[in-house]
Amino acid sequence: MRKRKSPRIGSQIFIYFLLSTGLIFIASGILLYFNFAGLVESEILKATRMGIDSSGKQLELYIGQVKAISSILAGDANTCSYFEHGHDGHVADENDRSEIEGLISNIMAANEELVTVVMVGYDGKILSNEPDLGMEVSKDMMEQQWYKDAIANSMPVLTSARMQEFTMDKDEWVLSLSREIVGECDENIGVLLIDFKYDAIEGILDELDLGSRGYPFILNGRNEVVYHFDDTYFSDEEKRSELVEIANMGSDSIGAGRLIHSYQIKGTDWMLVGVASTDAVRMMRQDMVVVLWILGSAVFMIALGSGVIFSRRVASPLKKLEKAMEEVESGKLDQTVDIRGSLEAESIAGHYVSMMKRIRKLLDEIQQKERYLRTSELNTLQSQINPHFLYNTLDTILWAAEFRDSGKVISLTKALARFFRLSLGGGGELTSVADELDHAEQYLFIQKQRYGDKLNYSFESDDGIGDIKIPRLILQPIVENAIYHGIRTLDDGGMISVSARRQDDGLLFTIRDNGPGYDLNPDRAAGDRESGGNDSVGKTGVGQANVDKRIKLYYGGGYGLRIDSAPGKGTTVYIRTGLQVDS
Repeated sequence: MRKRKSPRIGSQIFIYFLLSTGLIFIASGILLYFNFAGLVESEILKATRMGIDSSGKQLELYIGQVKAISSILAGDANTCSYFEHGHDGHVADENDRSEIEGLISNIMAANEELVTVVMVGYDGKILSNEPDLGMEVSKDMMEQQWYKDAIANSMPVLTSARMQEFTMDKDEWVLSLSREIVGECDENIGVLLIDFKYDAIEGILDELDLGSRGYPFILNGRNEVVYHFDDTYFSDEEKRSELVEIANMGSDSIGAGRLIHSYQIKGTDWMLVGVASTDAVRMMRQDMVVVLWILGSAVFMIALGSGVIFSRRVASPLKKLEKAMEEVESGKLDQTVDIRGSLEAESIAGHYVSMMKRIRKLLDEIQQKERYLRTSELNTLQSQINPHFLYNTLDTILWAAEFRDSGKVISLTKALARFFRLSLGGGGELTSVADELDHAEQYLFIQKQRYGDKLNYSFESDDGIGDIKIPRLILQPIVENAIYHGIRTLDDGGMISVSARRQDDGLLFTIRDNGPGYDLNPDRAAGDRESGGNDSVGKTGVGQANVDKRIKLYYGGGYGLRIDSAPGKGTTVYIRTGLQVDS
């Protein structure tokens, strides 16, 4: 069983320091949270109750203001005189009427919330700020039920304007306040009706903040809905019953994530009920958690910095050595360390320096052997130039000389000389793209003299790539294979095309022949590998395998040879190299 590694001494000091700091902060944070959460929650709930009560008091003030206006109008001497004269059979004084209309006009101008002021006498006489009311009157208004209800009830009532049948059009809603008009002998002489805008209540209650899911509503003494922001509660009996049930829970009921607080509006039979969601409490708790997290993060950062400083002072020598080893892993072998500290750390540093010297020495030896191997492979390839090629070429020259074809002798001799000069290249491993193409072209020119019309060839290359350095002798072995395994088997019309193109971040050489081709199958490829080939080359001779290995040695595994062939379709060899090579 593999032994588990122990943490480093610096890590242990760092972890223990953070753990102790974290435990102290967590304990303090929990204590702080529960001590202050209850206090803040109580204050938030108290503020919510005060908001509901404040809205109720504003409604009281507003309704009291309307009642005061009704008292002024109903108790005015001109009002009593006007309606009392009509009541006792005397003709009403038009001066009184004019004075009353002026008073109504002044009151309406000073109070924008008022909609209609209507005075109806006992005998059906009407006085209002609106000329066409369309109200049903009679000589004895005590026969009208609404008239008797208005005398009996002075509470504000939700209705539609001018006592019409109640509709669900909220724009037509008003709150009606009635007051009896009495004469000098306290007998009924008429009724005062004041309609004021429903928006006045909405404006007060809209300012009440009860949370995202909270809402206020008002019920009257008959459990009828006077106010709710959702007008479906006025017509839906099930929803109205829900509000009645909430109101009956009593004031300051808490549960289901809400606070219910009610306020009886004085001077009315209205009950203002506020259903406040406890969002504020929840958000407060969230805010406290955020504050604790921020505070904890600050404490953690302080502890982190302190722990790092303390642990580094203890483990600094070993850290330096570890950093040097990481540099070695990334390929930088020229690392030296100068460690001052404990005896053990200095001893490890000494062994490390000795080890690195030995590694660098071994790598130098490997590089020298690798360079020697590349030179040997190139020399081997140069020595593998087919002796039969040289013999056949000389034989062709001799044949041309016997027939006194001096021009052919000269051209063949020049081509052969240039071919070998480019092959040797002063013993260097690299050549230019232009020289490598010229070398392959000289080879094909010489072979053309031997095969005649059976062999034709062409060369193409991109501009600007002639001076790029590439490994020597990578085209001639492929061209040679194209002749001996392809063109030679044809009667005539053989064609070999050679092209050099720039492709992405490299060069692509293409050697294509129209020979019989062959089958690239796994069994054949396996046999080729046994004879020195590889997977990327397929069916190759020793020369092609050598080319593929050398290209991979220079540029890496992503480069080399690829063969595309099939019976009856000829053979195409692709050689991919880089743009730069380390000579």
